[in-house]
Amino acid sequence: MVYTIVRNCVKLWLHLRFRVRIDGIENIPHEGGCILAMNHTSNYDSLLVGTHTPRKMYIMAKEELFRKRFFAWLITEMGAFPVKRGQADLKSLKYTLKLIQDGNLFSIFIEGTRSQSGEMQEAKKGIGFIVSKSKAPVVPVYIHGTKQGWFQPAGVVFGPPVQLEEGIKHEEAAARIKEAIEKLAAAQ
Repeated sequence: MVYTIVRNCVKLWLHLRFRVRIDGIENIPHEGGCILAMNHTSNYDSLLVGTHTPRKMYIMAKEELFRKRFFAWLITEMGAFPVKRGQADLKSLKYTLKLIQDGNLFSIFIEGTRSQSGEMQEAKKGIGFIVSKSKAPVVPVYIHGTKQGWFQPAGVVFGPPVQLEEGIKHEEAAARIKEAIEKLAAAQ
C-alpha cells in the first residue's frame, strides 16, 4: 500500500514538474528477472524510471541515503537497497542476483554515480558481472531532461534488450550496454 501511494504521488509530481515522455515501455518483459541499465544525470532519474515501469523496480542506492531511519524505511519500501560505493560490495551483489533470480525488475546506473556534465561516463564493470552471473535480459534505458528547469521536457527511452553472448568479459559487456544507451540518446 505504501508503495502504491508513494509511487502515484511521485508520478503526479513529476508530471507537474516536467513535460514527461516515456517511450519503449513495451521492451520491459512483464515477468521474469530483468535488468534496466541506465545513464544517470540527476536525482530525479530513478524516480522518473521507477514510476513508469509496469512492475516494481529494485535499485541500488548509495548507503549514505540509509542513515536517517524514516527515509531509509521509505526508500526501502520503494525498492531501494544500500550499496557501498567504490568497492566490491558482495552483500549487495548477492542480493541483486537473488532479486533477479526471483523474477524481479532490477535497475542500475551503469556509471556508478551522476554525471555532472550530462555526458555519459565510463560504465563500471559491475554491470558486466551482474549480467554474466544472472543471464537476465538487459534493457538499455536512456533518461533525458531531468537536469532542466520546471515545465521542460524530460523522459525515458527503454530500448530493445541487448544481446550479449555467453562468456563475454565483464568490461566488454559494460561497454556494449553503454553503447546501446548512447544509441538511444543519439536517436533523441
